[in-house]
Amino acid sequence: MKPFTVVRIVVVALLFATLGRGENPRYAQIVRDRDAVLSEILAAREARYRVGGCDEQAVLSSRLALLTFRRDAAKNREEKLKQQGLIVEMYEKRVADLKVRAKSGTLSAEDLLLAKERLLEAMQTRESLSETATSTN
Repeated sequence: MKPFTVVRIVVVALLFATLGRGENPRYAQIVRDRDAVLSEILAAREARYRVGGCDEQAVLSSRLALLTFRRDAAKNREEKLKQQGLIVEMYEKRVADLKVRAKSGTLSAEDLLLAKERLLEAMQTRESLSETATSTN
């Protein structure tokens, strides 16, 4: 194989590796734009919730979409773990709030169980990310 051909192969391989990691400027701009849109959606829903224009579930869904996107778009394990930790915190707060409502009788036991299951799923994902980070070190 000619040296020039080897160089071309290496350059093409590096280009594909870079594109796969999201370091492509176009990809990076799409990620920034999507983060901005999800942030705007969350802010709008939080504002509407404060004045009774939407329910708490709409806010939680928007927050989860933003945090999940940030976790999935993160470039390193530490950032993925940080975002997943925020998801866990969101669900922990949700379960605590629902426990109060369940005690007062304004929430079914099933609804509380569903919230606990979502919390456990988020915790499981965090542990899985943590184990992956530990095993690659």
